[in-house]
Amino acid sequence: MALQSNMAGPSRSTLSSNHGGFEYDVFLSFRGEDTRHTFTGLFHYILVLHGIHAYFDEEDLHKGERIEEILVAITRSKILVPIFSKRYSESHWCLKEVAKMVECQKDGRQEKFIIPVFFDVDPKDVRCQSGPFEAAFHRHQTERRDNLSEVDGWKHALTYVGGISGFDLKSYNG
Repeated sequence: MALQSNMAGPSRSTLSSNHGGFEYDVFLSFRGEDTRHTFTGLFHYILVLHGIHAYFDEEDLHKGERIEEILVAITRSKILVPIFSKRYSESHWCLKEVAKMVECQKDGRQEKFIIPVFFDVDPKDVRCQSGPFEAAFHRHQTERRDNLSEVDGWKHALTYVGGISGFDLKSYNG
């Protein structure tokens, strides 16, 4: 069952003054097929119920907009939440998002917070690109032949974010 919110958030014109110059309070990065209709959908719904304006691609990336708008939304968000799942690293778009998060946090122009969520993956697998992440990177480098410098940037971003204290959901019951 998909959870969707019909609650109207603040208008875009009032966001800059209400959100410290940010369009979104939170940006959610996730592998849609893994968590969109489960954890991430419920998490987004709860954020909305509490008045937190969160970027959720299903609602905020409108038909006809270019997918690159997602990267722009990251720059316009205060808190960046990558939700790592077993197939997260299979998506070059998820990897581009996490690399953009690190770039935005390190550039220092605006204070941004990265709070990782480890959903059904070990933080060590993210940090070291082991387990399910190792196989995905092997495919990026060999079968897909993605740009190797970009792949190195993705690895660096995962190592960096995997080293941030976040929420390891395997340690919670239920």
